[in-house]
Amino acid sequence: MDYERTAEEPTTEPPPQVPIKDCPFPVKCCGNNKIMRLLVDDATGFQCFRLGSGAVFMSNVFLSRSLIELANNAAVAICEDAENDAECDGKVYGFKPTSLVTNIATIAGILGAFLLPIVGALVDYTDHRKVLGATVAALLIAVQAVQIYTVQDTWFVMSILQAINSFFYQVLSLAAYAYLPEIKQAVGEVTMATYSSQFYAWMFASQIAYLVAITAVSFVLEFGDVVTAHIGQAVDVAVSGPFFLLAFYFFTKQAAKRRLPEGHSLTSTGFKQVFSTSKGIFQHYPRTLGYFFASILFSEAAVNSFSVVSVTFLVEYGFNTVETGIVMVIVFIFCIVGTFFANFMMKKLGSPIRSMKFALMSFIVVNFVMFPLIPKLQILVYLAGALWGLMLGWFYPTELQLFATLMPKGQEAELAGFYLYCTQVLGWLPPLIFTIMNENDVELYWGGVHLNLYFFIALIFFFFFPSWEQCIAITEAENLIVKGREHVELCSGDGGHA
Repeated sequence: MDYERTAEEPTTEPPPQVPIKDCPFPVKCCGNNKIMRLLVDDATGFQCFRLGSGAVFMSNVFLSRSLIELANNAAVAICEDAENDAECDGKVYGFKPTSLVTNIATIAGILGAFLLPIVGALVDYTDHRKVLGATVAALLIAVQAVQIYTVQDTWFVMSILQAINSFFYQVLSLAAYAYLPEIKQAVGEVTMATYSSQFYAWMFASQIAYLVAITAVSFVLEFGDVVTAHIGQAVDVAVSGPFFLLAFYFFTKQAAKRRLPEGHSLTSTGFKQVFSTSKGIFQHYPRTLGYFFASILFSEAAVNSFSVVSVTFLVEYGFNTVETGIVMVIVFIFCIVGTFFANFMMKKLGSPIRSMKFALMSFIVVNFVMFPLIPKLQILVYLAGALWGLMLGWFYPTELQLFATLMPKGQEAELAGFYLYCTQVLGWLPPLIFTIMNENDVELYWGGVHLNLYFFIALIFFFFFPSWEQCIAITEAENLIVKGREHVELCSGDGGHA
């Protein structure tokens, strides 16, 4: 990370507009420059990425249920063919069927932890960002299409493909998120704040629309998990494919952000960049960004594992496809409510730090109460869905507000990738612990409750934060120090003349 650059002042007005592309047919017929078009092509591309990613993410809910059912069928078949009871342990490939989805998440998380720094280097040190994103998007949709044929004879191969596809989605997200600093620079902070809310709104809307459509079809036609997953994958390919195509039609080709040092490889440079960024943060901003990034390592690990854990939990305790779909619809409707609640709490408490403390404590309480009670009184799952949605909607905007405010001016590009990496690097841990608990016959609701461990660790870091006013003052003071250091170095480079 380049901590010796001059800190830039925030911009409130965008620079003159650059030429933008026309919407292609048939999008042009739906209101060119009105519905889809934003001020710059990269912003339009990111909006299309968000619209496409919503269906991809939600298709995993139905595919996960299908894979668990097919794995369970395979375990039953093993028992039927067994010559004695010792060979019938209810497992397939050495694991319980209910461990399958969390195993997939664990593998995808490990792939991300080890490979995302290399991908980040490819994005930063080459001009292949757009090609990388478009290629991975095409591969992701191709796998989604292949997974339409998830049946009893193919479930294990499809499970492996699902782990790989989860990693593809992480790479796609990294390539897309790399455009955000440039979008902000092009449109200004005021417009970017509006766009940020709009991006989330479109994503939540696409997720809700997808969930309602697939759940309704499953309910009306009385389809089981496997057939519902077939439909879900097909609809996702039909929806996400065109949106990703639009995204990379609008995303622009970008030059490399940095020059690769002579004699260095992308592999080594990626990991060195993560190390140097971490070192720079804890050297210059230990009490603000340092605590922030330490906290999101754990809070994001829990939040990112929530859908995997909750789907497995619902399957284990007998909720069918329609009931699962309804719960997820409730979650995402209340996510939208939660985003407004987050804004209210930050204003009411006068500090995103206080708001985040209450959000994490509320998440812990809800999990402690709801996960053990739902198996005993299943109707509570719908109340839990509303509360979980409210917590998620509260958590994300508060986290983003903290990051946006604490981030030193002029370091947006460097820290955006590091931020995304921190949200993924421990994503393998909660699913792994969940699997270990499940394989040792621990009640699965404790697997849900154990997510509180990560929320609690994140909460501890927030109690070490200075006051919000002090955080702002520290960031501003460090920016002045960096600016002064840059001025001294410029003077030295000019032979001591200012």
